[in-house]
Amino acid sequence: MEKVSSTQFASSALWRFVDFISRKIVTLFISVLLARIILPEVYGVVALTMVFIVFCDIFILNGFNVALIRKKEIVPIDYSTVMTMSLIFTSVMYVIIWFCSPLFADFYESPDLCPVLRVITLLLFFESVSSVIRAKATREMQFKKMTIAAFTSSLASGLIALVMAYMGFGVWALVVQQVSSNLIEMVMLLIVFRWKISFNFSLGVAKSMTKFTIGVLGTSFLDFFGNNFTNLIVGKAYSTKDLGFMNRANILPETIGLNAYNSINSVLLPTLSSRQNSDEEMKTVLRKVMSLTMYVILPMMFGLIGTAKVLIPILLTEKWAPSIPLMYFLCLYYAVNPIRAIGYSAFYAKGQSKYSVHVEVLRSLLMVTGGLLVVFFKLNILFVLLSNLIVSLAVALTTQYKVRSLLNYTFSELWKDISPSLMMSLVMCAIVFLLGMAPWNQMVILFFQIVTGAVVYLVLSRATKNSNYVQAKGFLMEKFLKK
Repeated sequence: MEKVSSTQFASSALWRFVDFISRKIVTLFISVLLARIILPEVYGVVALTMVFIVFCDIFILNGFNVALIRKKEIVPIDYSTVMTMSLIFTSVMYVIIWFCSPLFADFYESPDLCPVLRVITLLLFFESVSSVIRAKATREMQFKKMTIAAFTSSLASGLIALVMAYMGFGVWALVVQQVSSNLIEMVMLLIVFRWKISFNFSLGVAKSMTKFTIGVLGTSFLDFFGNNFTNLIVGKAYSTKDLGFMNRANILPETIGLNAYNSINSVLLPTLSSRQNSDEEMKTVLRKVMSLTMYVILPMMFGLIGTAKVLIPILLTEKWAPSIPLMYFLCLYYAVNPIRAIGYSAFYAKGQSKYSVHVEVLRSLLMVTGGLLVVFFKLNILFVLLSNLIVSLAVALTTQYKVRSLLNYTFSELWKDISPSLMMSLVMCAIVFLLGMAPWNQMVILFFQIVTGAVVYLVLSRATKNSNYVQAKGFLMEKFLKK
């Protein structure tokens, strides 16, 4: 595997960010329109089905696919072996879900859950094919082509969902959106990469990847449990309406924060893997990525906190106002999460996936304990998210402790990397929040909040000569001048 240069990293990360801007903003825009039509209870049903899909994704999108990206030398039989295993697993899981759907519907006292779950899980077959193509594209840094496929699928499926929602199909508009998005993306990837599906299988290839993959699967399973335990417990202990409010409160922080991070992290694993023989080089890359990630994500999350009271009623209408306080905690959660996720990339690149398993065991135990305490004392749903935030802070510190033992990346160095962005974001958030109290039209207030927040952050970046600002400015100017 060739070493990834800083230019390749920057260019690939830029394309992943373009992917985020194009695909996720389109998805967000369509989600906002759908939320104005569809009731909170409907979103709660779909949110429950996504828990089962994400569980299956553990095996389809992680594990062997991560091993494909990390492997030094690779041949076509590696890809066909992984794809065959994914499709076999998907077939088995689909049969299980089909027969168990009535039981899930009875447990959550939601009759619609049974037919919805049986249809929406069809998308797993499309993901099984797409995930292997994306793994190859990631190794080769072909992010531009993936962006084209992802954008096309998001736009087309979103328009289909809007038409169905206006025609009164309710929950089925959301189901068709999910299934068609994955189908269209798979077809686009097959066309763009001229991929020929092969079912050739090598037992030797499967065995050679298993040792590393077990650790990744263990981590992913525990990560799934930690991430989705909240949805499961809210759906049962509270109501699908409460789950709907939490689902919509999550959409903006997740779309902006998680996917902005993913645009960088998707390039991080192959970059670190290409330097796995040099701890010093890996540490240097890790610090730069940590600093850049926080420079991008923190102002977004604190900007959402500052504008939430104005933003939610405008975008989703007043019926979603209960989502506002929930969004505060979710924004803070996504602000902290990159420390854990970046640490995992370092573990995988070094072939030490067992470290991520250790952290995820701790995270799952803390999440379960916190969730059960909230339910036992019958506390407000806000306390569920507060518990998650406290756990995410504890887990981030634990992850950094493991990273320090692996690459000597100290806590003081971590603080040095993230503190400038944190301080600038807090100042920006305070100013934006105060603007929200102005006695003007809500649309005018939101406009000034967004513009003021962006200007304040950029001015502070320039005044403090922030290294990420300087590097990003130089890179963009170089690209612009070349054209």
